[in-house]
Amino acid sequence: MPELEDVSYSFDECVAAVRDYYAFLAKMYMDESEIVDPPEGGWPSIVNAKPETLEGFGKTPEVLKLLAHLPYVREASDGHDVNSLPQARFAAWHEIFDWVNRDQREIGACKEMTEGCFRPFEVPHAVGLSRVDRWETTLILDTELGIIHYGGCPGPIRHNPSQEPILDDFYDYADEEDEADWHEAEWRADAPAFTIPAFFELLKDQFRELKFVPIGRRTVTDVYVTHIHPSMEGLIPMVQDIYRQHGWPDLDRYRKDECIAAVQKAIREKYPSEPCD
Repeated sequence: MPELEDVSYSFDECVAAVRDYYAFLAKMYMDESEIVDPPEGGWPSIVNAKPETLEGFGKTPEVLKLLAHLPYVREASDGHDVNSLPQARFAAWHEIFDWVNRDQREIGACKEMTEGCFRPFEVPHAVGLSRVDRWETTLILDTELGIIHYGGCPGPIRHNPSQEPILDDFYDYADEEDEADWHEAEWRADAPAFTIPAFFELLKDQFRELKFVPIGRRTVTDVYVTHIHPSMEGLIPMVQDIYRQHGWPDLDRYRKDECIAAVQKAIREKYPSEPCD
């Protein structure tokens, strides 16, 4: 397993990993039109953000550079957000900065909804990738260490990951006399960490194995759901079978449009109360 001393952050590698992940999702279930790429100079809302916004954000130039050049999934105007992983979506930072620049949101609240319980540590070189205002999944990308922490990681993934996690014990780097430092180490130790490329491969592996299961072009569930309403029993195995019947995970054989249509038809017939957009 990799150790922190063997890992380094690469801007180009990080952007490529995110772009490749979105391309993978588009091949499986997501509409390509939902994914937007930055203009050549970066997202204007971030590059030209107000000084007071940047001061309140409190992140390093490297974090800002990264956010300004990442592709994003659009924020849904109809309220039906596109999931990039089960019951969760990635933060569209270009839109978040636009809201803040127009005084529609406070930057502190935006940090809260993307960093969750990691927010109080005020780490300038780390940033939240996911929206955690309604869900437990907290993805913290650290540009100094070159890793992503998977907060809220399902137990089966944590205990048997398809990609190698970071070996280090984060308590080893904490100052026992500094309570805040110790609490940060506690959070990091509880959230498995991976190199940035390995993290996105881990997520793709879950989709390949149909442990993460799209039930439409926007909605993703998973096999790790612990509380399933009796009326929903059998839904996930049914959808998994439909994907396999349409060639998944062999991308040379997989028929995306036919598959998604078949999934939606089956859900509407057998589970009419379940959203399958």
